Amino acid sequence: MAEGGRNRDEAAIRSAAAGADRPTPRRFLRAGGGRIVLPADLAKKIGASASARLEIRERDGRLEIRPNIHSLSRLYIEPTSRCNLACRTCIRNTWREPMGDMSWLLFQRLASQLGAFPHLESVMFAGFGEPTAHPDILRMIRAVKRLGLRTEITTNGTLLDAAMIDGLRRAGLDVLWASFDSAGEAGFEDIRRGAKFRPVVAALQSLQAGNAKSRHAIKIGLSFVVMRRNVTDLGALDDLARQIGADKVLVSNILPYSAEMEKEMLCSLTLSTGTFAAAPAKTEVRLPRMDVTPATRETILRLLRGYENLNLMGNPIFAETNHCRFIEGRTTFVRWDGAVSPCMGLPHGYKTFLYGYERNIKPHEFGNIGRKSLGAIWRSPAYQSFREKVRDFDFAPCHICGGCNLLESNEEDCQGNGFPACGGCLWAQGVIQCP
Repeated sequence: MAEGGRNRDEAAIRSAAAGADRPTPRRFLRAGGGRIVLPADLAKKIGASASARLEIRERDGRLEIRPNIHSLSRLYIEPTSRCNLACRTCIRNTWREPMGDMSWLLFQRLASQLGAFPHLESVMFAGFGEPTAHPDILRMIRAVKRLGLRTEITTNGTLLDAAMIDGLRRAGLDVLWASFDSAGEAGFEDIRRGAKFRPVVAALQSLQAGNAKSRHAIKIGLSFVVMRRNVTDLGALDDLARQIGADKVLVSNILPYSAEMEKEMLCSLTLSTGTFAAAPAKTEVRLPRMDVTPATRETILRLLRGYENLNLMGNPIFAETNHCRFIEGRTTFVRWDGAVSPCMGLPHGYKTFLYGYERNIKPHEFGNIGRKSLGAIWRSPAYQSFREKVRDFDFAPCHICGGCNLLESNEEDCQGNGFPACGGCLWAQGVIQCP
């Protein structure tokens, strides 16, 4: 490399290092008489209302305050179950349900009730259809944004023409998650059947270019489903993210809705060993920061396989298992027809395949906003009890078992849990995740 090039690189490194050294602004809480006083914004963020009970967990001398799971913070709205693609990775391929759009009247009814949730922060327009295919999606986003809430959308990007991009910006969309299952044209079009790689990339580049000229910038995230056929693309995701202007990349394993898709999974070993990795009898290994080189690669890989309690300077490396991110994240999901479900795994019925066994997932709802208010549904004893039960997660480990016919559905498990039994949920095991 030329001398000038080296100097420019060194300057960039010094600049980055200076930024890394900037401390995060500190905040202090007042304490006295055995009480801690939370600032109003933090109290709102964790749902600390007057009657709330907050869970406190202690780990390695640190205290972690978990938010009040009965304070709604994030709402998923499924505008439509229709989609213009036929992706190989989509669980819609095993549905036996009618397709439809949320009516404008039903959406208005829902939007008019959101002010009753003081801890609600964001609304995500997503589900198992393509949100931008809904004729009223821009009006929906605008209506939610007027309530002072953060708005997000997950899209396949195929309908992002100039008018749609301008409409999303004018409506006040804050974050757009673009679904990619390959970093290259051939792989993308093979998996996301019906989509064209270059037009989607061009549309997102146009959106990013408009951010520089507009007073309202839409952040872009990249959502990627990893499997055997595209795992090598993980190394190219940073380049793809830079190309489309994304500042976040979210990677999920594939949800195996067919026997063919199970063969594409990259987490079978993780599912079986991760359950026991954090067992009390296992040795804890604390690693320092270190180089990943040919000299260290094999040893680090062996440690990462999940047989030890592995952490980096006291910070656990492995994700929590038996942990519902929807319940802990204080989330609910409203299906296109108004049915209210607790998570992304239960609004629709579908099949999954694991260890060669077929599991039929039955959908579950706590009510319908066409007949009851969202507040009444959210605060119902049945829904509150469910949230507490899932937080404790005392379910049978169906995700590693193939020993009985109860595995065939989520209606009950061998520990006496009735429908919905969440022990087979792959979201709760940290292998499936959604924006």
